[in-house]
Amino acid sequence: MKALFEKIMFSEQSSLLVRRFQLSYFDAPWHYHPEYELTYIVRSYGRRFVGDHVEAFQAGDLVLLGPDLSHFWRNDDDFYTGNVAQQAESIVIQFPASFDQRVLAAIPEADSIRHLLERARYGLRFSSAVSQSLAALMEQLLNQSGFPQLLGMLDVLHRLAADSEATLLASAGYQLAPGRAETERMKRVLEFMLTHFRDEIRIETIASVASMAPAAFCRYFKKRTRKSFVEYLNELRISHARKLLTDVNLSVGQVCAESGFVNNSHFHRQFRLHTGMTPLQYQTVTKRK
Repeated sequence: MKALFEKIMFSEQSSLLVRRFQLSYFDAPWHYHPEYELTYIVRSYGRRFVGDHVEAFQAGDLVLLGPDLSHFWRNDDDFYTGNVAQQAESIVIQFPASFDQRVLAAIPEADSIRHLLERARYGLRFSSAVSQSLAALMEQLLNQSGFPQLLGMLDVLHRLAADSEATLLASAGYQLAPGRAETERMKRVLEFMLTHFRDEIRIETIASVASMAPAAFCRYFKKRTRKSFVEYLNELRISHARKLLTDVNLSVGQVCAESGFVNNSHFHRQFRLHTGMTPLQYQTVTKRK
């Protein structure tokens, strides 16, 4: 498993690192680095964790992350079964935090890009329309180098800056650049939640995973994520339920059970709270698309 703090090495002749990842599943753990990162998902699906934000992702997902923002992409369970038909593929572009000051500061025409990078401090997810329009340009960057590659990247950032539907991810209060020990603790907690969210998770159990007393863990988790443990767990379960309602031919009751809710009325309340619709309404709307 890669180090939780990722050290990114750039060529002396390049301001960018542009790579394609083709894997059975995305294997990078919960990690952070002092560089900006633009990630385009070519193939696969699962859940994207950015700071205190969790959301389903699929092919076409395009996200820009600021420096020192903890993140990881976790594929759904069927990617870990050894099924060769399932593949995870992404294009990842990374560039130094000093890119703003060293490259853009003296260029008045780049003000929109500088503003974009400032907004990306806590992560930005771009609209489907913009993502689709940039897919070919992202592919081209892989085959370029030197100044043409830099110009292509500036073109991509300029177009992203014009996306009025870009959505902020982590909350403004999220703590950036956590220490390595704290990152390891949070990683253990999140991995346990991902494995066991369908089951009942008692606060004493999850606190023991973090090697903390229950009361101390509740304060720690709320400080790190700006959400209570129960709120975060419900958000994870609802994210899974939304995927099941969209992709799998299950009844609402079955989705309730598969997502870790033991009470159907509680499931409906939480689902409406997070989506503004009942599970059945959501299933009907998404199946029409």
